[in-house]
Amino acid sequence: MKYLLKILIVFYGFLLLQGCNDLLENTEPSTSVSQELALNNPDAIRGLRARMYARFQAAPEMNTTWLLGPSALADNTDIGSGTRFESLNNNEFESGVGTAAWSDLYDMINDANILLKGVPEGVVTDENLTKYHGEAYFMRALALHHLVRIFGYEPGMAPSSGKAAGFDLGVIIRTEPTLDVSDADFKERKTVSEVYQQIESDLNDALTKLKQHSSDGPFYVTPAAAQALLARVHLYQKNYEEANTAASEAISSSGARLATASEVSSMFDETVNNPEAIFTVDVDPATESGGTNDALAAYTSMQWFGQIPTQDLIDSYDSNDARLDAWYTLCFNDVTEEATNDCAGVNAGNLELHKYAAEQGQFADDYVHFRVGEMVLIQAEALLDTDGPSAAIAKLDELRSHRGLGAYSGPTTEQAVLDEILAERRRELVAEGHRFFDLKRLGRDLRKVKFDPDNGTTTVSYLRYDSYVYLDDLPDGEVELNPKLVENPFFD
Repeated sequence: MKYLLKILIVFYGFLLLQGCNDLLENTEPSTSVSQELALNNPDAIRGLRARMYARFQAAPEMNTTWLLGPSALADNTDIGSGTRFESLNNNEFESGVGTAAWSDLYDMINDANILLKGVPEGVVTDENLTKYHGEAYFMRALALHHLVRIFGYEPGMAPSSGKAAGFDLGVIIRTEPTLDVSDADFKERKTVSEVYQQIESDLNDALTKLKQHSSDGPFYVTPAAAQALLARVHLYQKNYEEANTAASEAISSSGARLATASEVSSMFDETVNNPEAIFTVDVDPATESGGTNDALAAYTSMQWFGQIPTQDLIDSYDSNDARLDAWYTLCFNDVTEEATNDCAGVNAGNLELHKYAAEQGQFADDYVHFRVGEMVLIQAEALLDTDGPSAAIAKLDELRSHRGLGAYSGPTTEQAVLDEILAERRRELVAEGHRFFDLKRLGRDLRKVKFDPDNGTTTVSYLRYDSYVYLDDLPDGEVELNPKLVENPFFD
C-alpha cells in the first residue's frame, strides 16, 4: 500500500492551493518538512481536503473504470474498434475493476484519517473542521464500500459451492492516519460484516457533522450525499426498510428531483445543471480531464469507441423511451468530424453510448456518483420486500413517467417485479458503475451477450456465480509484503 507520508501531505496539499509559495520557498531543506509545520498550517489542511476530493481524478481506476467497468464486466457494453477494457469484457482471469485502484482508495482513506485525527485544535475554525470531518467520514465510507464490494461478497452472499464457498473476508479497515513510515503497520482483512459496520458508523458520524452544510452540494459532500450512500449500503445488505428511508431522506434533503422526459438529453451535459445530482465530482477541463486516453467520452462517444452499447441493452428499451434517443446516437468521431462504422460490430444500429459527451471540452465529463434516479430505484426494490409488488410498481411508474413511458403492465409476481427493477436499473444507470455489482449482490450468474453482425442475432451466456469472475485478486505486492493479508480464493 502506498502510505501518504508527511512530506507528500505538504507537497500535494500546497500545490493544490494558492498562497503557499512563501512557505514552500522558505522550507529548508525542502525534503524535510516537519509534521508540525504541515499539520499546523491552515493552507496545508485545506490542501489535504482538496487532495482527498482530487483522488477521484488521480487515476482512471478512480473514475472511468469505476463508472464504465461494471458495464463492461457484464452485459451493457462490449468492445468496439479498439482494445479498451477488452480484458473486462472477456472476464479474463485476474482482470477486474479494483486491483489497480487498491492503493488510490487507501490513499483516500488515509487523507480522511489525517483530517479526522491529525489536525491540531485551533488550526482551522471549529465550523470548518466539523465540516471537514463530515466529508472525511463520507469519503472513508465510500472508499471502503467500493473496496468491499470488489474484493468480497455481500453479507450472507458467499457461494454455497466451489472454491469460495462460505468465504466471508472483506478488506482491511484503517482508521488511524499514517503520517510517517513509523506509523505504517500490517493489518488483517476484516469480515464483510465488520467492514459494513464501519461504513455505517462512518456515515452516521458524517450525518452528525454535516447537518449544517445541506446546501453545499452537489460538488461537495452534504447530508444528502451521506444518506444516498447509506441507502446504497443498506440495499447491498438487504436492509430494505432502512434503504427506503435513507433514499427518501437523500431525495428530500438534496433538493434534487427526477428529470423530465425533455430533460433526459441534457442530464449529463455539464453546461446545464443536472436536476438529479446529489453528489458529483466536478472536473475542470483545463486541468483535470482524462484526455484522449482515459476520459469517459474518449472510451464511449468521441474517438476510440472502446465500449459500445450491446444490442441486447438497446433492445431492452421501449421505442418511445426518452433515454433511447438521448443516450444512444449514431457512431461519430468528434475528432475527425466524420461518421464511422466502429459501433456496427456490437449493435445493428451502429450506435454509440452518448451519455458522456464532454460538453465542457477537452474530453472532460463530471463523474456523477449519486443521483435521484438511483434513489427512486432503491426505493422500488426496498418497497418490493417491505410492502409488496404494488408499492414497488408505483415507484417504478414514478420513474417511467419521467422517461416518457406509461405505467408498467407486466407480470406482478414478486420475482417478475424484481426482474423488472433490475432491468430498469440496467437501462437507467448504464455506465454509472452498477450493472456488475447488481448481479453480484443478488447472487446471480454473470450475464454476457454477444452480437453477430453477419446475421443480426444476439447470443446470451452466463458465467457461474461460484466462479472466479465475481472476486478481484488483491495486488501481488500487498500480499507479498503483508504476512497477515489473505488472498482471495481462486488467486492464492
